Amino acid sequence: GLSHTLPGQKEVPPSAPGPPDSAPDRKDGSFPPHPAAVQEVETGHRETANAAWWGFDPQDATQALQSALRCKAKKIIVQKLPHPWIVDKLELVGDKEIVFEPGVEVVAKRGAFRGKSDSLLTAWNQSHLKLIGPGATLRMWRADYDQPPYEHAEWRHVLSLRGCSDVLVEGLTLAESGGDGIYLGAGRHGQPNRNIVIRHVVCLNNYRQGVSVITAENLLLENVVMRGTRGTPPEAGIDFEPNGPEELLVNCTLRNCRLEDNANFAVILSLGALNAKSRPVSIRLENCITSGRNAGSLLIYNHNRREDAVRGTVEVIGCRFEEAGQARIVIYNPVDGLQVRFSGCRLADSAAQPEPRPPIIFRSHSGDEQDIGQVCFEDFVVVDPAGRTPIGWENPAGVCLKQIQGQIIVQKGQETIRYSLGPEWFERHFPCDPIRQLPLVGLDRLRVAANKVPAGKLVELPRHRLRGAACYLLAAQQGETVQVEAAYEQVGRYAGRSLKLQVLGPDGRLIRNAELPFQKVSLLEFPAPVSGLYQIVAEPGSNTLRLVRSSHPVAIAGQRGTVHLLGTTGEYYFWVPANQAVGISLAGEGPKEQFSVELSDLEDRVVWQQYNADSPRSILLEPVPKERVLRLRLLRPQQGTLEDVYVQFRGIAPLLSFQPDFLLAAELLQGKK
Repeated sequence: GLSHTLPGQKEVPPSAPGPPDSAPDRKDGSFPPHPAAVQEVETGHRETANAAWWGFDPQDATQALQSALRCKAKKIIVQKLPHPWIVDKLELVGDKEIVFEPGVEVVAKRGAFRGKSDSLLTAWNQSHLKLIGPGATLRMWRADYDQPPYEHAEWRHVLSLRGCSDVLVEGLTLAESGGDGIYLGAGRHGQPNRNIVIRHVVCLNNYRQGVSVITAENLLLENVVMRGTRGTPPEAGIDFEPNGPEELLVNCTLRNCRLEDNANFAVILSLGALNAKSRPVSIRLENCITSGRNAGSLLIYNHNRREDAVRGTVEVIGCRFEEAGQARIVIYNPVDGLQVRFSGCRLADSAAQPEPRPPIIFRSHSGDEQDIGQVCFEDFVVVDPAGRTPIGWENPAGVCLKQIQGQIIVQKGQETIRYSLGPEWFERHFPCDPIRQLPLVGLDRLRVAANKVPAGKLVELPRHRLRGAACYLLAAQQGETVQVEAAYEQVGRYAGRSLKLQVLGPDGRLIRNAELPFQKVSLLEFPAPVSGLYQIVAEPGSNTLRLVRSSHPVAIAGQRGTVHLLGTTGEYYFWVPANQAVGISLAGEGPKEQFSVELSDLEDRVVWQQYNADSPRSILLEPVPKERVLRLRLLRPQQGTLEDVYVQFRGIAPLLSFQPDFLLAAELLQGKK
């Protein structure tokens, strides 16, 4: 930890003289500056200063306190006065120890903090800073910022540390922010916070988070209480959530902390902005307690794609999870992602009748491709009068649950039930979809399997919508002019600007860049310099892309084995080579979102059908000696809503044609998944 004496600093008396005795006895509680004392500070004759020497105005003490914080003294004492220190936003300067006397209140000025990121105390790229204040409170006005005339925002923090190093925060209560009690963000040039100790602190009733950790290396929170977060998501006790892949969560420890009565999970690890190239994560929760009315105990989220999933370790040691009705752990983590270890932990829901769901839940997201897991449980005890199976599996992606090991002990009254976790247990309780034995096939080595569609005239395509990553394949001969109409369309209330679209030639080289205006149909035209298949690619994200008309035969191509459709019905076709096993799965984002599907050959012989499905459905097609064309008919369900549908292919490339006269195929590369 950090000592109370900064490097090179002389020990100074624990207090300094307060307001001058000659200060006039003003009824409003104000008094003027003490020029002689201030002069001694600024000339280096005093290393300890009292903030009251710069005067005090009980209506607005901003100027006095800011001057004190910027002075040349190594130690500043904020004195307990009959009135709180009412201030606008303040900036902190490094190489200082700031001591708030017991009972001091530094209170945000009502009507100020109109800027969306105005914080009570902010330190940008400062080092060797101490904020010491057992019994002192830094307080804002959370309810004010949640209504006019304030513009809605989530960044009005009590204490904002941006790219700082060697900081100690001790003993303070940080309350009622319009954002976080403490925010640990990047510096002016992206620097992380380093060597930060937060000890014996209470973060109380904040708007977004008790503590947000965006980027930090060597961070210790010890004996910290994070309670009563409520107002705007995520609403956690503490949230580890970088904004970009270059940010750090390295050697971050929570020790002996309490997280209580937060509107969301007590602890959230939201690591989606990191990726496989980021520095590995190392987070440790040690002897912490989650309790009260948190919406959950611990949430761990990592990206699923192999190149997007951050690596590293998460250790949860000796922790107790004791929420009333919501004691639960939820994990989204691919097997190539984090290594998560629980050791000596205890989950005991304090409600008389806990929720019927299992206390430990693994989840996948629709469209995920990697299996979920990489978690070890050592001496994990679940106290559960109902004796629920401790692990649940919510799997809209249809992936497998793997690499989970250890032992969980369930205490059901006087009965002890031991669960030895391993491949056999998971195969028995959560068997893997048999289509997972087949590989995903990429879009390299593409060829035209059939083409009887004339080119040259704009033809309307069946209505469909591609979401997330969109890709089309279009066949053209050298010298032909290609025309397509494309619509970039809104989904719900998701915002959008222009959409960048690229045309890639048969060799993968860029042929054309274009920008599609939001919620409009645009005509795109380009000459084909060579004969072959051209890719039209874009990333509409939460909105959708749709080709409306095309002058040449075109098909939909999926990314990573999957085509992501939105609200799409109709008939689509794909080619199956001889002697090739094929796996097909469909998944929505149920249970309220449902889909119906029929798979048949061109003679209308039904191969497979599913109606009103609210969870993943799949079929494994055994090899047959002849090549064939199959029709995938997407239907509107009779119940629920038709929205997102993920169509995944294994064993063949993810290709859907609008008509059976134009079919594409990709060769299977041995060993590639």
